[in-house]
Amino acid sequence: MTTTRTLVGAFATPLLWAGLLLPGMAQAQRVSKVVIYPDRAQVTRLALVDCAEKVQTRFAGIPPAADAQSVRALVDLAGAQVLGVRTEVEVLTGAYAKPFEELDDEIRRIDGELTLINDQRSRERTVEGVAARYEDVAAALLGRELVDPPGGPATPAQLPKAWTAALEAPLKLRLDHASTSASLEKKGRELRQRREELSAKRQRMVAASSRRQLAAEVLVACPAGSGGRKAQLELTYLVGGAGFSTEHEARLGDGGNVELTSYATIRQRTGEDWRDAQIIVSTAIPRQNATPPELIPLRVSATERPPPKRLLVSRVEEQVHREAAGSAVTSTSTPMSGKKTAAPQLVEQGLSVQFVAPATADIAGDGTPIRIRIARAELRGTVAYRAIPKLQPFVFRVADLVNTAGYPLLAGPIDVYRKGQFSARYDLARVAAGERFDLSFGLVDRVKVRRKILEEIWRDAGIFGSTRRHRYAYRFEVESYLPSSEEIELLEHIPVSELEDVKVGLDPKATPGYQLRPADGIVSYKLRLAPGEKRAVELHYYVDAPASMLGE
Repeated sequence: MTTTRTLVGAFATPLLWAGLLLPGMAQAQRVSKVVIYPDRAQVTRLALVDCAEKVQTRFAGIPPAADAQSVRALVDLAGAQVLGVRTEVEVLTGAYAKPFEELDDEIRRIDGELTLINDQRSRERTVEGVAARYEDVAAALLGRELVDPPGGPATPAQLPKAWTAALEAPLKLRLDHASTSASLEKKGRELRQRREELSAKRQRMVAASSRRQLAAEVLVACPAGSGGRKAQLELTYLVGGAGFSTEHEARLGDGGNVELTSYATIRQRTGEDWRDAQIIVSTAIPRQNATPPELIPLRVSATERPPPKRLLVSRVEEQVHREAAGSAVTSTSTPMSGKKTAAPQLVEQGLSVQFVAPATADIAGDGTPIRIRIARAELRGTVAYRAIPKLQPFVFRVADLVNTAGYPLLAGPIDVYRKGQFSARYDLARVAAGERFDLSFGLVDRVKVRRKILEEIWRDAGIFGSTRRHRYAYRFEVESYLPSSEEIELLEHIPVSELEDVKVGLDPKATPGYQLRPADGIVSYKLRLAPGEKRAVELHYYVDAPASMLGE
């Protein structure tokens, strides 16, 4: 085994370990806790050591993706001190010498058995050839005796028995040969399959034998009089090749209550298996949160330009369904992992948050995704039937909620359910604690909505000085087939002017009962419809603009 040594820690010097009479070195392999960040993980290994004046503990099998400079040790016994931490890089060639020898011996044994089988099959083929020739001779002699039987009074009675024996002897040889050949073929096939498995295993070992890994040795000094006591020693290190993504499930209950469950899908390719470890998911990014941002000086400058001519232009709107605005999401089946159940915990860290998984988990180091539950909350809200006919001629069931969970909802796909039935999957943007947001629980097929254009970009014939007026009018028809009386909310927008000389207003012809949000120009009608009822509302508005802006 090739070893490269690196010393870490203020007291870690070669003389610290040299010449010391230490007790037997304790081995520590168990991973007790893992804090997973979006781009790395902090692994904690735990060991129980017997207290003595000086105790040396070895943590072996640390993955090569670990940062040797991040290795830290901590002991929980009062008065005990960590005198130093030493890390070393190990090449695993020597560790595979004996397994290589055992595999080679097994492969040679199988090759020997295959050689014996091939020899036996050659002998069987020779026996089969002899039996075939004997059968040919017997058939030829039988044909001759049938034409010219031998003389003697007893001969005709003995001929059938002799002919039967002459034909059965080669047939028996050929049947025995077929049975033996089938047995040899089966045994040879099993041996060849076993040899292929051993060869593949040897190739994997050849690849792994050149792999490097870290090992850490921790030297602990216990206080006087603590002999025989146990001390808990923790070793932490940062490792790359790990990360997580978040997913959510929302289940709509009666009265608008929503049960929101958050999951983290964890993947790690460190080569180190985390068995029965406490998993903590952190939203912090150590690389970005390490240093404060830097202010850049602001410069004020001016450039002479001719005054532009202002023109009023129309813009073509793209009708984009909100669920399709994000990236496509594919459903991936990932195994669930968990053992010891407990209540989920939350640790605030300023801008970042740590989610403590309620159960320990097993996460393989080969990149296999594991999904664990990290949080669950009950959110109270109100359910509305909402339609935006300009974009989609459908009515949606929407829950208006406030994030009272006490933690932010991380961005990621969300699966929504109603009455135990899957409704939809779409992307959820990050929702801060206390922020208002809404979740859609699919279409309501019992409500029909239509939008008709009555007039659009229609200019008044009259002239008001230098101002021109454009009129817009739309008719909305809603028909409900719900089992009870429900309120349907219609949304439409009108332009919001950012120019003093361009005025936008609602025409008195508009159906009363609307609500206008001046900041964004959203106009809403709330219509309560009985089962089977049909109603219609009209929205009229105008835009007054100077003729100079219209190119006149």
